Amino acid sequence: MDNFVNNCKLSTENSGFGGMETKNLLIVFAKQPVKGQVKTRLIPCFGAPRATIFYAFSLADTVRRFSQSACYETCVCYSGERDYFSHCFPGIELIRQGVGNLGQRLQQILNKQLDVGWQRVCVVGSDSPDLPTEWIIEAFDKLNSTDVVTIPASDGGYVLLGVRVDSAPLCQNISWSSDQVLQQTQQQAQQAGYSYRQLHQWHDIDTKVDLYQLVQRSGQLAGCRSAKYAMRCLRQAASNK
Repeated sequence: MDNFVNNCKLSTENSGFGGMETKNLLIVFAKQPVKGQVKTRLIPCFGAPRATIFYAFSLADTVRRFSQSACYETCVCYSGERDYFSHCFPGIELIRQGVGNLGQRLQQILNKQLDVGWQRVCVVGSDSPDLPTEWIIEAFDKLNSTDVVTIPASDGGYVLLGVRVDSAPLCQNISWSSDQVLQQTQQQAQQAGYSYRQLHQWHDIDTKVDLYQLVQRSGQLAGCRSAKYAMRCLRQAASNK
């Protein structure tokens, strides 16, 4: 399994930060694929090794697809061993996650990047590897006139959060990993006096049903290794019944 995980390497290199020419930064929030610590909701269906490999492919697809645009720069904000991420994503800027719960870590990285000069910052996870890249570009465009932008997830969370203002109100008093995240984020934005824009809904991939849907959507995505591996897992699970 370790060979699969460690070989989820970008096929093309990215030059990292480009001097902030765009003033737009996309952060991929990621953790190192460690067996039993990622995609835990898939473990009962496929086992921890396959769930971990799927996560590694999903992360690799996310970084590969989202690091090709000239409209924004991309970095990976990681937890785990830096060597893993530098091996898998050569040329991509790496920033270690801070300490605290999810909200605290999001607040730290978002505000830090605004403080160093990025004007618009968006963050995504690795649970939506087939999110349309044009939607990310649209989110940055909306941030020219809106303080906070989200791309909702079908499970009540969000797959993208974009800000041009202090993120502290958006990262506090949130019931993380619940179906209330999006609603509470919108409420927090409104209470802070921020303008807020919600874009199109997309999908997280956390369950067996989500894997089926990813496979169904993947026909338009060239080289989507996470979808190919999802299909393999689903076929093997069906043959074991």
